Amino acid sequence: MIILLILINSLVLFGLLLFSALTYRSLPTRIPTHFGFNGDADGFGNKLFYWLLPILGLIFFVIFSTQIADLKSLKISDVSSIRQNWNLDLKSSFGMLINTFVLIIFFEVQSSIYKVAMGQQTKMSKSVWIWTILIIIISILISTLTDS
Repeated sequence: MIILLILINSLVLFGLLLFSALTYRSLPTRIPTHFGFNGDADGFGNKLFYWLLPILGLIFFVIFSTQIADLKSLKISDVSSIRQNWNLDLKSSFGMLINTFVLIIFFEVQSSIYKVAMGQQTKMSKSVWIWTILIIIISILISTLTDS
């Protein structure tokens, strides 16, 4: 499961970096850098800020991937701690799943920045809010599963 999530994260991150590289040249010099709660762009900055989300995505991917490896090294061989090993596996999978959702949100925001900057839309995509709510719901579910 972890390997599959790392592969999915790698593909989403590669897509985010590729999309950013392919669309950067066509951007105007000032792009939206902040969106209000209603989805309207209310802050603008230099187009170099366009690389902020892909770089953060890369940093998060490295952090989550290395932390998962550290969790996996904590495996306990005692038979009585099967439940603890299960919790470690679940937390490892959960960490990579959250990273997947964060990368998808970054991709959605990057796409919205591009579309607003190019005049193709006026607001941020509503799917950003849907993914955010999904992360919150899954976080609550996983925390209740691992605490029981």
